[in-house]
Amino acid sequence: MMNLKSALRISVLFLAAIACNLASISVAAQDQPPHEQVAQAQDAQEPDSRWLWSWLKEGKISFNSRWRVEAFERDGAPFTGTAYAPTLSLALGYETPAYRGFSIFAQGEAVVATGPADYNVPLVPSQNRPNLPTILDPKSLQMNQGYVKWTHGASNKNVSVTVGRQELTLNDGRFLNFSSWRQVHGSFDAARFDADLPGNFSLTYAYINRFYRQDGRNASDGEEPMHSDLFNLMWSKPGQINASLYGLLLNFRGPAQFAASTQTYGLRLTGPFQFNPDWSLLYVAEFAKQLNYGTNPNKVDENYFLGELGPGWRDFSLKAAYAFLGGRSATDLLTTPLAPPRNGWTDLFFNNPSEPAGHGLQALYMTASGPLRFLDGAVATLIYYDYYSDYPHTHYGRELDSSLAYKIKRVSDRWEIGWRFGRYWADHLFTNAVRTSVYTSFTL
Repeated sequence: MMNLKSALRISVLFLAAIACNLASISVAAQDQPPHEQVAQAQDAQEPDSRWLWSWLKEGKISFNSRWRVEAFERDGAPFTGTAYAPTLSLALGYETPAYRGFSIFAQGEAVVATGPADYNVPLVPSQNRPNLPTILDPKSLQMNQGYVKWTHGASNKNVSVTVGRQELTLNDGRFLNFSSWRQVHGSFDAARFDADLPGNFSLTYAYINRFYRQDGRNASDGEEPMHSDLFNLMWSKPGQINASLYGLLLNFRGPAQFAASTQTYGLRLTGPFQFNPDWSLLYVAEFAKQLNYGTNPNKVDENYFLGELGPGWRDFSLKAAYAFLGGRSATDLLTTPLAPPRNGWTDLFFNNPSEPAGHGLQALYMTASGPLRFLDGAVATLIYYDYYSDYPHTHYGRELDSSLAYKIKRVSDRWEIGWRFGRYWADHLFTNAVRTSVYTSFTL
């Protein structure tokens, strides 16, 4: 659960907002004619709870549930069986009405096992099963988000400040993100500033004090203290290009994470470039440089490249892509400690590899995605990966991923069922693996 100090701060701010509302009503009443004051005095005898309830009803409730059965099998030692995790996640949130630009949002999150479960969450002692593959869906009950937000808008130019526990994303999430796929999303204690600037520019800055990982607060690395900074200057020309100039300066305060303290600066360009209402060119071009920073005792000097290119037709897309995460040794390696897994749905490449087989990662992949016309509301995705190391140049293996997500529009657009599958064929890294899951979710 959220610590006591944070809860008290949010409670005080919430009560202060209510007090300000009551004070403004009182002042307005003093300026009214005597007969109206008498009428209001009679109304004041009504329970104050009726006014409070009327005000609270103007707020927004959010709810999400997802039940998922996931299975993961890997060949070879130390794995002696298949991991399986039937879990249910529930997230309930509430945002107060805005008062003079201020609002408060709180969201609780729970994950429970709904049947016989046997899987590995390595850094949670009660769920550590080293003989089984890892599925990062720990049993959990916690405050996922709780923040105060101030927003000011003028001439279509908005400025906002958000302080507290919140979900953060930097661009596509390669270097910083929460996880929408794992049952525990992960969040950050941070102060964030967002501003719309002239000329289609916008700016985001965030100071991050703590990261709550996807393996839950009961994990030995579940709460990682830091003094970190993020900035992102964005510019867009709708229908043609989106540009992002960003920086992420990570300075961890826990000795176990010192080697992950880095400074990363990058430039990202993305589409789509729209030719007409049906056809577009899908593209991504990104470069980043990562160096050691703060508490890191090692020398890091690595590059990151990402390129994606392909046609888009209506809701269909086909892309060829290349991702490069540099690595020359176990200490000179590009790291992404604030991001959930990428490069394959088996999650074997949770981290940039540094093994006897090689250091760093080169991923060549093809992605195809689009709706299934015979099943309204269904979207299918197919991805094929070929993995190599940076140094020395070694073939790690190949992976095939596929998924199907179906919104049951006849019942509700908020209800979705789906299937996800990943198959890895090992060459010089890891062992053969199969990972699959079925799920149903509802979002309010």
